[in-house]
Amino acid sequence: MKKIYHIRPVEQQTLWGSDKIIKLYGIKTALANIGQLYHVIALPGHLDCVVEETEEPLSTFYEKNPDLFDCPHKEFPIRMATVCSVDNMSYQLHPNDEYALEHEGCRGKVAGLVTIEETDDVSDTIFGNTAKSLDEFKALVEAKDWEHLFGHVQWKDGDFLNTPTGVIHGVKGDGKIKISFGTGGDVTYRFYDFERNDPKRPLQLEQVYDCVNIPEVPLGAIHVEPVQKGGMFQYDYYSAPNEYTAKRFRVETSGVFEMDEFMFFACTKGNGAINNVEIVPGQTLFVPAHYGPVTLSGKMELFMISCPD
Repeated sequence: MKKIYHIRPVEQQTLWGSDKIIKLYGIKTALANIGQLYHVIALPGHLDCVVEETEEPLSTFYEKNPDLFDCPHKEFPIRMATVCSVDNMSYQLHPNDEYALEHEGCRGKVAGLVTIEETDDVSDTIFGNTAKSLDEFKALVEAKDWEHLFGHVQWKDGDFLNTPTGVIHGVKGDGKIKISFGTGGDVTYRFYDFERNDPKRPLQLEQVYDCVNIPEVPLGAIHVEPVQKGGMFQYDYYSAPNEYTAKRFRVETSGVFEMDEFMFFACTKGNGAINNVEIVPGQTLFVPAHYGPVTLSGKMELFMISCPD
C-alpha cells in the first residue's frame, strides 16, 4: 500500500512580511519575518519543499515517482502557502500558459486566496481594471490615474477570491493570515509598487500591456458554505482541469474523504491525524494518487490542494 509523506515547508522573508506566521505555527527561524510559508512548492533551485522521508526536493521526488502522482504535467503543477502582509504588496498580474511558455519557458499562473478566519469584516481590494481599450489603459498609466484605472472587489473574511491570468491584483497590508493556492508557474509581472522604486523590484509594464485583460473578465469573491459530512465540515473552494483543486476541512472528531488524485494537506489549527499519521499546525502531509479513503481524525483545520485531470 502507498504511504503518506511529510513535506518540509519553505520559509520566505518578504518586504511586507511580519512575525505573525512565525507565531501561528511556532516556527524557529533566523529570518526577520516570514511573509510566505510555502506548504507545497517545487521550483528547482529556488523554492522547493523537501520530502522528509527521502530528504529530496519535492521537484526531484515528483520526477522520480510518477506513479505516486499520476499527473500528466512534466513539471510539478501546483503550490499552496500561508501568507501574511503587514505592508502593501505590489500590484501585479500573471500571464497565461501560452504567453509564459513563449516568453519565459514555463507555465503561467492561476491563483486563489482565502483568509483562515471567517468574520464579518469586509475588505475593498484593488482587483482588475476598468479600461475599455489598451490605449485607454496606457493613457491612465501614463497619467498615474490609478483611481480611474483600478477595479475593485469587496470580499468578506473567509470568502474565496479567484485570480485568473491577466488580472491586476495585490493584497493590502491588513495583517490578516491567508492561504493562497495556485498553479506551479513562477512568472509575475509587477505593475505598480507604491512608488517604492526598489531596483530589486522593477516594473514590467510592457509585459503587463501584453497580458492584461481588456476588457476585464468577470470578477468577484465566492462565498462557500461548508457541507457537513461524517463529523467534519468540507469547503469546496475551486476546481478546474489543468489548474488546481482547493478545499478546506474542519474536523471535530473524525471524517472520511476520498479523491482519486494526489492530495497535499496543510494543518493551520488544532492537531490530529490522517490515517494515523499525526499532523500539527504548520505541517503538511502528501497523500499519493489512488490511495483510497483517508480518515481525518482529531480536532483540527486543514487546507488541501490537488491537481484535477
